[in-house]
Amino acid sequence: MKATKFNISRRGLLAGGLATPFVSMMPHVLMPAHAAETVKLQFMYPVGVSGDINTIISGMIDEFNATHDGIVVEAIYAGSYDNTEQKVITSLGVGEPPSLWLPINSSLQTFLGLDALEDITEQAKSDDIYDDFIGGFLGTAISDDRLYGLSFQPSTPVLYYNKDAFAEVGIPEAPQTWDQLFETAKALTVRDGDELKRWGLIIGGGWHDWMFEGYCRQNGLVPWEQDKVLWDRPESVEALAFWKTMVDAGCMAPASTWQGSANDFMAGSTAMLYHSTGSLTNLRTSSPFEVGVAFMPKRKTWGASQGGGPIMIAKNQSDAQKEAAYTFARWMTNTENQAAWSRATGYLAVRKSSWEMPEMQEYLVEVPQAKVAMEQSAYSGAFLQVPAYSKAREVLKSAIDRTLAGEVEVEAALASATDEVNREIARVMRRQQRG
Repeated sequence: MKATKFNISRRGLLAGGLATPFVSMMPHVLMPAHAAETVKLQFMYPVGVSGDINTIISGMIDEFNATHDGIVVEAIYAGSYDNTEQKVITSLGVGEPPSLWLPINSSLQTFLGLDALEDITEQAKSDDIYDDFIGGFLGTAISDDRLYGLSFQPSTPVLYYNKDAFAEVGIPEAPQTWDQLFETAKALTVRDGDELKRWGLIIGGGWHDWMFEGYCRQNGLVPWEQDKVLWDRPESVEALAFWKTMVDAGCMAPASTWQGSANDFMAGSTAMLYHSTGSLTNLRTSSPFEVGVAFMPKRKTWGASQGGGPIMIAKNQSDAQKEAAYTFARWMTNTENQAAWSRATGYLAVRKSSWEMPEMQEYLVEVPQAKVAMEQSAYSGAFLQVPAYSKAREVLKSAIDRTLAGEVEVEAALASATDEVNREIARVMRRQQRG
């Protein structure tokens, strides 16, 4: 096995399940390997889960630069998904966007509305993208049958649980329904008088809107259409009312932060946690107990919303940069790299061929928890694909958090949020039609 050039120790790679280096396999892609001038690219990306994802991505980029003459990629870590989107939009406003960026998949319509994205449909059709990428993942970068990115790190929320805590109270398996979730959360909550020792359940804060969409899907409703949100529908109201019932019963934390919720789980301060599958490796290897992973419990059906995002290529750059950018995006998403990335993080490999690799099959035997998110993805769909999605997310998060804090009633909060966001969507769509 050749030595990796990543800026991460071999011990760290093995601990993360990454036993092989990322390698370049680029059939059907023209590469400026002997270009007279070096093509320079900037790649802006976020880190949206717990663990040392930044180090892994930086190592991948170092490996790419070391193995591709004529292209140099500069890694720009932008913070959260929201920060990344805002920085890209600002750079578009001054006509100097990065060559590539990695946003949340919901931002597709926003960037299309800004005429910012290169259409890579024909390149992908002449390559193996449509044949080998898992359709549901690729679909988060498709609009009107045109492809505007290569899915890189799809995820869904899953239910993580502390197997030791379950054994303590004699619960043999993870809950499968909302009713079972409620009863299990009550049984796992520990108090010493008025002092809370352990929550039964925490739903990772900062992404309550993403988690909530999964609950709506579990209740039989995709809570948005292309031109509106449907948060005031009975299925949505019932989903948030269920959350409030668990909070009022004292078994679910009313508030948390994204990283803080993961830390609470690893410290044993909560027995169950809703978090991204992209956190699997970190939670599994950093917790002092055996970590179980299960589908998000259902009401009417299984359901989840896809997070993560695709690598998108800027339209406003030279042809040489576009070609080099596709080469880089294609390398980041090739079979071997996606299999290794999935093992190192817990994100879902986007290619069918990645899951068929012997290394991946061995990993699934060693880490059966990794199968859960892939199997659940069959019941998942894209997350909040509407214009003005960023505004929509902020309004919904506020409505949910205020409801859980007892400041407003469920039905009133969701009705107000729906009205406000649908007015904003209509305004944005009118502006785009005029423009």
